[in-house]
Order: sequence, then structure tokens, then C-alpha cells
Amino acid sequence: MMHNRNSSRPRISVEPPSPQTDAQYANSPASAASNRGSPATSKPSQIEPSFFTVLRHLQTPLCPLVSSTTGLEHPEFPPTLLAFHLLTSSQLDDLARHYHQVWPPVPATLCYPVTIRPWVGTDLESETNLQTKRRRFGRFIGLRGCESPVEEPRSDPASEETDAEMLARMDREWQECLFRARLDSDASLRLKMSGI
Repeated sequence: MMHNRNSSRPRISVEPPSPQTDAQYANSPASAASNRGSPATSKPSQIEPSFFTVLRHLQTPLCPLVSSTTGLEHPEFPPTLLAFHLLTSSQLDDLARHYHQVWPPVPATLCYPVTIRPWVGTDLESETNLQTKRRRFGRFIGLRGCESPVEEPRSDPASEETDAEMLARMDREWQECLFRARLDSDASLRLKMSGI
């Protein structure tokens, strides 16, 4: 079924800065078209004072990361902050795979300056929501404000871990540390320099 583009609302395009002032944008043809429907509002609409500041912020370019194994950037890496906020769940999954942020970790996972808690390959992959994926990937690429929220400790006695659970957790953490120690920094350097 073909979608008729002429029946949709008029699109506003933002041109690069020009000699026009901010007030002149309020009288643009796009805003005039939206005012035609209601004759009671013949005054030009007022633009929120922070609109242009937010627009400039969302146009901030992002420097693409390259894969530690191929040296190539992902074709869907967001070029701007706005594009980052528009990433879909499947795009975030593909980006996490491209940058080796998966479970179980592979040797290339630790070749990045930051590793994130993976969702790809875990039991909770289908339950991880878009905001969590976006926040984790934002932390991976170095965006501020993308840290994981800190959970308040619960004083519920039923939620305290038993001695056996604590020992199992300590053993699991020890095994992860041993895995990381086996992947020494010289090995990752050789991988980057010669592809061995």
C-alpha cells in the first residue's frame, strides 16, 4: 500500500544559521500553515526560548568508534546525538554485537576502554528495554549521564544473601577476574597491531 506523502503534515526543515533572527523563524511558511486551521489564533506562534539551544545540542556530532578486530566503524553508528536518541532496539543489538559487548565475553570484549553490562546473549535479552540498551550503549561510547541508576539497598531481611550465596558470588567474581587476567594487555596489543 502506497503512503501519500502529500496528506501528511508539513515538515519543518532547519537550515544552517543565517542572518535571520530567531523571531523570523516563527513567521516561517511552516508555522503559517499550522495556524491556518484556527482563525482565532492569527498571531504568529512563539517559539520556546530554549528551542534553538536544544536543537544545537542534538546536532552535536559523535565520533564513530571502530571495531577492535576489523578496524571498521558500524554503518549504523549514530552521527549525531539526535540519531543516538533515535536508535531502535535491533540497531542497538547490532551495535553491541559489532563492538563485542556480548555474553559470554570474547577476547575482543576487553579491548575497548569501557565495557558495559551485556544484554546480547543473556537470558534477559528479550526483557531488556530500549532505554536500558540506549543508556548502556551511551556509556560505552562515552556519553555523559548514561550511568546505570544506583539501586537503594533494601533492608528487607529476606533479600539478604546467605553464606552459600555469598560464597557462590565470590567464586563467580574470582573466575571472571582470572579470565581477565589471562587476557593480558600484551595479548590485546598484539591483536590490535598484527591481527594475531
